Amino acid sequence: MSPARAARKEEQPDRAYGGKTLDARRAEQRERVLVAARDVFAARGYAGAGVEEIVARAHVSRTTFYVFFTNKEECLLAVFGWGVERIAAEVMAAVAETVGQELAPAARIREQVRVVARALAEDPAMARIVLIEIVGATPRAERARVRLRDAAANVIETQLERSEHWRERTPDERRVASLAAMAAIGEPISDLVAGGRLSQWEQFVEPISEFVARGLVSPSE
Repeated sequence: MSPARAARKEEQPDRAYGGKTLDARRAEQRERVLVAARDVFAARGYAGAGVEEIVARAHVSRTTFYVFFTNKEECLLAVFGWGVERIAAEVMAAVAETVGQELAPAARIREQVRVVARALAEDPAMARIVLIEIVGATPRAERARVRLRDAAANVIETQLERSEHWRERTPDERRVASLAAMAAIGEPISDLVAGGRLSQWEQFVEPISEFVARGLVSPSE
């Protein structure tokens, strides 16, 4: 019998235990596993991470791990999705706020770069997973990373379409510009993560923003 099936067999009806229902206890356990997995994947990389270390950090059994995840890969994807969801929420809020303000395009870019860098710096372990450890970890992980890249590029493209300068360009030109802007933001921050210098993120906001603005902002804007 698989660990997951064994765990389901052991589960009791959803009655309160210690003041918490089974669903509430499971939710807490899953969150502990995700936090532990984030730290282990960030420290060991996908190949070096082990389920035993994850469950030890999370203070749950191996059987409980398999209640939530079929395997280590599924756990990595869940951690990645969790991190992306949090960071994306902050970025989209910043985009909505800056679009509604009377900001020059370069100032809008600077504020959005600041939000991205700050969101990543607030959780260095997650930043390492989202920017570095997910890359090529498995075919599924790579597809998830590409979907994230495409979604982020789409956000930039949508903003370019509001510019008279970029509306006159072809969709392919806007796509290339969006992907290039993604790299211009992501690669310097990835370098900070890899070098253990993410705490220095603020001093990189201006040079990154200036470089991106030169590529995206028309002189007339």
